[in-house]
Amino acid sequence: EGMANFAKRFSNTPCEVLETKNTRQVYFGPEPDFWMVLTVTVTELNVKLISNLTLRALLTTCYQLFVLFYGDFSALMARMEINEFRGKLRKFFAPYWVAISVGECDIHDFVLGVKYLSVDPNTCLCVQRFVNSLQDRHNPVKYVVLLHKDKLVYSGLNLHDTRILYHYLIKILFPAHMETNDMEIISRSLKNMGRYLNGPENFDHNITASRLHLTTESQDGILTQVFLLVYNNRDTTLCLMIDATSPCTKTFYKTLDSFISTNVPSLDQIISKQIIPRVMSASPPHQLVSSSDVVRYVLYNHDNLAFKSTLHNQPRPQHLFMRTVCDLAAYISNKRDSDVLVKTCSDFWISAKKCNNRVLFTLVTQKNSHHLNALEEIKKTTAGLFRQVYFCEYKE
Repeated sequence: EGMANFAKRFSNTPCEVLETKNTRQVYFGPEPDFWMVLTVTVTELNVKLISNLTLRALLTTCYQLFVLFYGDFSALMARMEINEFRGKLRKFFAPYWVAISVGECDIHDFVLGVKYLSVDPNTCLCVQRFVNSLQDRHNPVKYVVLLHKDKLVYSGLNLHDTRILYHYLIKILFPAHMETNDMEIISRSLKNMGRYLNGPENFDHNITASRLHLTTESQDGILTQVFLLVYNNRDTTLCLMIDATSPCTKTFYKTLDSFISTNVPSLDQIISKQIIPRVMSASPPHQLVSSSDVVRYVLYNHDNLAFKSTLHNQPRPQHLFMRTVCDLAAYISNKRDSDVLVKTCSDFWISAKKCNNRVLFTLVTQKNSHHLNALEEIKKTTAGLFRQVYFCEYKE
């Protein structure tokens, strides 16, 4: 706070970053009278190349995730002593930053996008029928979120809550359970058994589940409180948000468990079967799309948070390239439409296109290429894969 007030003497722009020889401090004031400070050492090259905007995005996401589980700072301070409040902060922040590898963060963490799984109409109807049946039979279940592997299939939450919950699942909860004994996972898969990734292992004892504070259907600034249960069977993960004000008994939870353990395995098979044919026929026309060894891309839609990337399917790209992409994302963020082409010191070409709140970053890895050749490769990729996104007509 002192640094921010001192900086106001020299500029109307708030102080957000303080850099020294060995550290960087990022400041974020999420609520009145509250400041969050993220300090990182910059002696390691991969951390040094992380942009300040990415660090600030990480800090913002950390706060939003804290609010998801505990509520906002002001509300907590109003109902508890300062030492208890500090205990809540330590309980959350300490393991969170251990789980997050700051030096490996990239454009996905910067935009906090969501990877969606597109399904055919029949599969969509099956998913919707399952959700409707689940909520009709179990009224306290207010919201449902369904994922297949790391992709979102269905969400009953608004975009803000969906984004933060998705980040928690992908970055925190799933990796934590990947460390479970592999033989146990294989055994459960062969027996077609599911498991709860949070909450109790069975419902014969006291029921404990994580409490969430959602902006979905919140009124007058009062967040909607629900209990979270996360159930996994093979590649499908089901997130149930249960009304915190409803008196749910052990009988209710056992009935709910019986329903999802019976129906989720068949739903997992339906989704998996429709994915396999698509993967087999996913090769785009050769004359329209550049070689994947030459051109890679990242596509992000601000309107629905959709994130697609071929970069993350390859060995980790250079940190300098990822910083350039984040810098380009920040540069065009306030522009309506934009088309930028830059060349990196690694002799790669990076294109950033923005149109109708959709942003496409294209990397051309062919070295010693002229900018006209790079533009031609980008043109082929855009025409072959993103014709409907940019509404562009290209002569083939």
